[in-house]
Amino acid sequence: MPNEKPGSKVSGEATLRLNFSSPASAKAAYHALLQEADFSHRGGSRVSLEGRSVIVEISADDPVSLRASINSYLRLMHIIKTVEQDTD
Repeated sequence: MPNEKPGSKVSGEATLRLNFSSPASAKAAYHALLQEADFSHRGGSRVSLEGRSVIVEISADDPVSLRASINSYLRLMHIIKTVEQDTD
């Protein structure tokens, strides 16, 4: 980055929320996503359950890691939501 000082660190955070039709569906999705929560030297993620919503909080030490984590969770959330719609 042009204005970045030598030795400075770029990091970021993102929060994703996925709403479900029932608390039971949200709980099933929570358990599925919980298996993907990871903590590494380049960042990590935290999955939590709030009623009919699953919240994923992602932190990363660099923009590339943040984008990769967001993309992974979005793909998984899309699959989970598609399965939920197919079972309704």
